[in-house]
Amino acid sequence: MPAALSALASRAAARGGFADFQPDACLINRYEPGTRLSLHQDRNERDLTAPVVSVSLGLQAVFLFGGPQRADKNRPVPLAHGDVVVWGGVSRLWFHGVRTLREGEHPVLGRQRINLTFRKAL
Repeated sequence: MPAALSALASRAAARGGFADFQPDACLINRYEPGTRLSLHQDRNERDLTAPVVSVSLGLQAVFLFGGPQRADKNRPVPLAHGDVVVWGGVSRLWFHGVRTLREGEHPVLGRQRINLTFRKAL
């Protein structure tokens, strides 16, 4: 992983109350208008005490942040290009997803949204 991206994730985690976070994995998701990410939990990592750091690039999206049960009410969180979301602790295993991406055109990335998700996988 490029040092600049690792440092970005570490700084964001520290600002969110998670000092000493050093990601060792970055998932890259690409969305086009009409696509979405259904509600899910990020539970494949060995260390669930480490936070998740998510960086949004490109088209705006609506992040859905629920609770520990899939049926819990979701809170919509609008995300714009450059927004960073950090969650962990008691909310680490809360269900989350992305609403269907609306049509649009980002001046640099065009008709897409790219999400970088930093984690401590090992």
